[in-house]
Amino acid sequence: MTSPPSAATATTTIVRLLAEMTGHEPASLTGDTRIFMELGLTSSRILELLMRLEDEFDLRMVGHVDWLRMETVDDLAVAVAGRSAGLAPRS
Repeated sequence: MTSPPSAATATTTIVRLLAEMTGHEPASLTGDTRIFMELGLTSSRILELLMRLEDEFDLRMVGHVDWLRMETVDDLAVAVAGRSAGLAPRS
């Protein structure tokens, strides 16, 4: 098993994925970017993002993330780092 990503590593990955998904330039996305308010992701796009994060970090995110608390990229990065630090890889 690889070591869990840091929040900084997770932020870099999330920014890359969001840029791919939304067409925004990666440089325009930061840890403070608001996932819903600024990027306008729909629930289906959020699910896609979670599934892509699962693949990137080999962990479960769908059903394990409280989206009411995930306002920014950094919020999500902390959740990813926390999930991977405390859980076994998905099977």
